[in-house]
Amino acid sequence: MKTLKTLFLFACVSMLTFSCTNQESLIEYVPVVETITKIVTVEAETATPETQTVGSGGITFIDDAQTWTNDRIWIMDGKVVVRAGGVLNIEAGTIIKAENGSGVDATVLVIGKGGQINAIGTADAPIIFTDIDDEISYADKGLSPNRVPSDMGKWGSIVVLGNAAVGTDAGTADIEGIATGYDWTTYGGSDDADNSGSLSYVSIRHSGQEIGGGDELQGLTLGGVGSGTLIENIEIVGSNDDGIEIFGGSVNVNNLFIYYNGDDGIDLDQAYKGTIQNAVVVMHSSTDNIFEFDGTEDSTGTNDGAFTVKDVTAYGHPSAEKSDTYGHWKSDATCFTSNVVYLDFVGGTFIEGIDMDTYAGVGTAAVEGSLLFSELYFVSSDAIETIFSATSVTDFDTFAKVVDQQADGTGADETVFTWTLHARGE
Repeated sequence: MKTLKTLFLFACVSMLTFSCTNQESLIEYVPVVETITKIVTVEAETATPETQTVGSGGITFIDDAQTWTNDRIWIMDGKVVVRAGGVLNIEAGTIIKAENGSGVDATVLVIGKGGQINAIGTADAPIIFTDIDDEISYADKGLSPNRVPSDMGKWGSIVVLGNAAVGTDAGTADIEGIATGYDWTTYGGSDDADNSGSLSYVSIRHSGQEIGGGDELQGLTLGGVGSGTLIENIEIVGSNDDGIEIFGGSVNVNNLFIYYNGDDGIDLDQAYKGTIQNAVVVMHSSTDNIFEFDGTEDSTGTNDGAFTVKDVTAYGHPSAEKSDTYGHWKSDATCFTSNVVYLDFVGGTFIEGIDMDTYAGVGTAAVEGSLLFSELYFVSSDAIETIFSATSVTDFDTFAKVVDQQADGTGADETVFTWTLHARGE
């Protein structure tokens, strides 16, 4: 055992001696800091303007594709004209205000032949055209803080012109109330399927500026507009002249609400051959007629047509200034008027006239060259003879009757107008 201990001790001493004689090398670590420079380009934020003006009086042309957005209020100043090849897109909910130039300087949006407008709103976000003094903003959710529906004639109007056939000798014409002799003021042609774009859920307010000599602009004017154009869910409030006037063409108009107008509610001229369906007209005290329908102005008889107006509810005014306000079918009108309900008209109201040159009595559809009727309902205490007393029609009982109240399924379907000012209590 002593020998083993001695050997173990010797081994330990030998290892210790070896360790001491082999000195360990020292390595010094120096930290190195690398500087990396990164260049970042930061674009300066551009604030969205509260308003953006198009035009500076006079005439401003749009020849390319432009979009009016719903993040600012757009202001039109003068004649804003979308010429052939130009496209104006307007986002849902956008507010457009028109400067209040008077006479020939009235602000008007014109969609010329070959141009297009695509103004497509929704029931929750309609596109609103109004005047510069309307204090409405996006926070008002479509209800003006200072304007009322009876405010009329504060700016011009919206005019859409197309290449469809019109009933004039030349087959074309200059639109009334703006200017004459320019390419962008003419309408008419031979393409009944012409497409001028789309108007849907659009509210046109306080229009109809007087140009001069008693000539006013409408709320919405369509001249030679083709059937390829979409016009639906339109509200026209406070037009100083007609609510809507259509000169020829073949465009269809669905879901139309006219609330207060100074002249006629629906005015159709120059061999229009489309269809107006599901409409409401609410008279102002100064309103002339619910309907004013004319025939062709083509003396050669080449350009003729027949249109349809159906599913209409018309509301009278308790202080109506005129008595002959139910309608005037004149100047060899050729059309089919069907399913119309007249409500709240004062006693003694009557039809202004029915042209016997084209009158053909009861019908079921539009027929070129004929003036036809079906299902006219007058909620009135007047006799039916009183209502037709200014006409030469004697067989009115075949298509018209006096009723105590509006029956279900007659007149317009007003459930589609919940988005309008009238339905919202304005």
